[in-house]
Order: sequence, then C-alpha cells, then structure tokens
Amino acid sequence: MPTLSPPDRVLVTGANGYVGCWVVHFLLERGYSVRATVRSVEKARVLSALMAKKHPSSLDAVGALECVVVPDISAEGAFEAFLDGVQGVVHTATPVTFELEDPEDYIRPALEGTMGILKSAAKHSDIKRVVVTSSIGAVGESIVSVEKTKVYTEEDWNENAVRLVKEIGKDASGMSKYNASKVLSEQAAWRFYRENKHTLPYELSVIAPGWILGPLPDEPSSPSAFSTPSAKLEWEQLFANPPPPEPFPSFPFSYVDIRDVAEMHIRALEMEEAAGERFIACSHVCIWQDWFDAARTLEVLPGLNKLHTTTMRQRAAELRPHLVFSGEKARQKLGIVYKTVPETLKDLVEDFRSRGWLRHLDEL
Repeated sequence: MPTLSPPDRVLVTGANGYVGCWVVHFLLERGYSVRATVRSVEKARVLSALMAKKHPSSLDAVGALECVVVPDISAEGAFEAFLDGVQGVVHTATPVTFELEDPEDYIRPALEGTMGILKSAAKHSDIKRVVVTSSIGAVGESIVSVEKTKVYTEEDWNENAVRLVKEIGKDASGMSKYNASKVLSEQAAWRFYRENKHTLPYELSVIAPGWILGPLPDEPSSPSAFSTPSAKLEWEQLFANPPPPEPFPSFPFSYVDIRDVAEMHIRALEMEEAAGERFIACSHVCIWQDWFDAARTLEVLPGLNKLHTTTMRQRAAELRPHLVFSGEKARQKLGIVYKTVPETLKDLVEDFRSRGWLRHLDEL
C-alpha cells in the first residue's frame, strides 16, 4: 500500500495549533513540502514568519511551505481548493475548548470538518494517506473515579459521553461535549472509510493522544497569550505563582509528550503498518507530583519545589485504582519510544526559561 516520503506535499489543517504546528515543524525538518491551513490571514502571516525563522534552509526550496486560509472548516468543500498536488493529509483542526454552551458548537465543526476533508480527498487520486487527530476522549472517560483499574485500548469508544450529551445537552460538562464530538466525528470517519475503502485513493489512520504536555512550537508573547488548553494547563499546574488551590486533573492521568504525538502523525504517513489503524498516543499514567519529583531529581528548577511544598502522593493513592490508556500498539507497530516525565519536564523548563517566563521561580 502506498506511503509518503520527502519531498511529497502534505496538507496540514489547524497548522497553528499545538499538534498541527509541531507536525509542520517535523515535516519541514524531514524535507516534505507543506500546505498549511489556518483560519485567518494574520495567522497565516504569523505561521509563515515562524517557520521561516525556524527552518530557513528547509524553506529554500520553492513551495516548501504554503500557508492558506480556511475560515470555516465546517463549510461544504472548505478544503477542496487546497488538495490539488497533495500526497498526504494531516487533519488536526477542531475546536479545542471546554467553554462552549451548545453541544452542536463542538459536534458540528468536528464532524463536518472531518467528513468534509475525507470526502474532498476522495476526489484526488494522488492522495495516499489521510491522518486524523482524535483524542483519548473518544476512547473513554479520562478523569473519573473507578472501582477497579481499567485499561482502555483502540477497541474502546466513549459512548458514555455521547449518551450524556444526548440526554442533558447544554447541561453536560464542556469536556463531555468535547469528547462526544471526537467520538462522533471519528466514528463517522471510520464508517466512511470502510464503506468506500475499495474506491478511495488513500488509507486512513487515526491518532488519539492523551493529555499532551511539552515545549511550545510557536512564540506567544507571554503565558497569558497561550492559545491552547494544553499550554495553559502545564503553565497553571506547574509554574503559576500562586499555584491553583486544587490540582487539575486531580486524578492520575495518561500523559504524552507533544513531540511524540507529532512523530506518530509523521509515521502514520510513512509506514505501511499504519494503514487503516487507530493508535492511542499515551506514554504512561502520572500525577503532578511526578513532575515536582522530577524537578527535584534533575535540579532544573529548585523554585518549583519551593512553590509546591505539599505532596499529592497520599491523595493520589486514595484515588487509585485509575484509568489507563494503553499506548502499546504505537510502540509495537510504529516503533514509538515515548518520552518520560523527566525528559519532557527538562525540555519544557528550558523552553520556558529561554522565553524569560520562569524568573519568578528562579528568584524563590
């Protein structure tokens, strides 16, 4: 079955997002050409400038990076004009927020955006692989108390989120609405793929990341300008002073380094083994105390342990058993070697310190 290799051209949707932007970095580093979609002219300008700064030699080739504007990913044929000359698609674009009231504001763009790009790609015979970014929220609930340890695999679906949103609508939590949108859009993608597999020019792969943490791919002016929930989460839980009164999530959670997530997307384009497969992207289960312990062991940020003086170990023990999202399939089929908490934390601290954001902790 066909796979991609440089200098093939890849369309990356949501290219200014946390996952999408790292995917663009990795593709350019490897010699691919990239057509990146964003939602405004200003975001296209910012992304172009960022990549020109980070990858000057990669962009020497004419057409190595093209930034295009797709204001509404749910519009019919939204991506149609940008699929000519493309050999692969990485679809990361989706609303990532937990603050919208109407469930349809989550579900419609996720469902219509995913189905729209799959249907448009079906008309282009040069496209060999489409990789869709899902979430462990489509696999199962990630922060709930359970009576016994449960291990989720790629065979599982979070039908509870769909049922809950159907029953109580706007009164469901933002996370339940988001999870339901990921379930419904991913299930629709697999249904379309299986019903049309013999006529589609491409193979489908899906990556379902856990709680994504790690260095930033872009250059926000300050932590207050973070545009992604993941960046806000790691700042608030690890580096904010004062720290939050309660950790979130307070349950043990399945974490993955953002760079491992991006790498999985690239390998899903390049490897035959990824065709028609769903992959959970999770390193292991951790609690925030693991990060504070790593900081102490590595001696990378002494102020972090002065800021967080109480231990969450006992509380975490009381919360066990817990949920586990197995990333073993990606290890076996894609050869992924997941980064550990100390590795991610070390690089995250270096990233934030280089931006001048950790002076308040260095001075403690």
